Amino acid sequence: MSLHTHIVMPGRAPREEWMQRRYWLPDFNQMWNAARLNLADALDPFERRTITVSMRQGIGLIVVLGLLAGIPTLLANLWLGLSMGTAVPLAAAATSLAELAAGYPANPVVSEIAHTAGLLAGIEPRMPGLLAALLSALGLWLNWPLSWLANWIVYGAVVAGLARLMGAPNNLQTLFAATSFTAVPLVLTGLSPIPFIGPLAAVTGVIWAFVLYYQAVRRVTGLDATRTLLSLLLPIVVIAAIPTLLALGLLLLVLVA
Repeated sequence: MSLHTHIVMPGRAPREEWMQRRYWLPDFNQMWNAARLNLADALDPFERRTITVSMRQGIGLIVVLGLLAGIPTLLANLWLGLSMGTAVPLAAAATSLAELAAGYPANPVVSEIAHTAGLLAGIEPRMPGLLAALLSALGLWLNWPLSWLANWIVYGAVVAGLARLMGAPNNLQTLFAATSFTAVPLVLTGLSPIPFIGPLAAVTGVIWAFVLYYQAVRRVTGLDATRTLLSLLLPIVVIAAIPTLLALGLLLLVLVA
């Protein structure tokens, strides 16, 4: 009997289906259309006049592209950690402070801090130095998709809440599924370790992803341009204002005291 001749209960799928790639990831053509800002074909490749991408596929897309974007940083961290024979965070701190001390040779405080960091990086670890470098580099690599998922979920929930207050329908899962395609241009941020080209590629990827996120939110919520931008920018403005507000609060406390 064919798998399609009987009813499949919601939330369930045949074993043969959930082991296929398309169950966890959108099609490559959908990713390509999203990169070209053609969300109509990315979200509805079968022209059913509905968003056919699932949140499950969105999670898989973010995880895979996050791992892909982290490969250049993984290679850079492996080279740094293995060359110094210690964990990557210690090696990175020692290298950064050594470069800072070289730029300010007349400052004894900076020189002392850099010397201390170098000593800490040279301390014999509890595990072999090569193993410590490898495990720390792998841990930082796995942090790429995890941080992408965390930002996607938290920011998406806040945007969905604001959009709901402005009159958008309650379709949180659909919003998450649509905005997951922003991971496609964010792959460019993985080029940041490359000198000169890397920072430019990272900035381009962030701007590209924001434009794609805006289009996805507007398409899902049906809001106009002004309310869509407010939903997207208000969380960013609030987060950026928090350090300033804390500094002003501390200043007021000092003045009052």
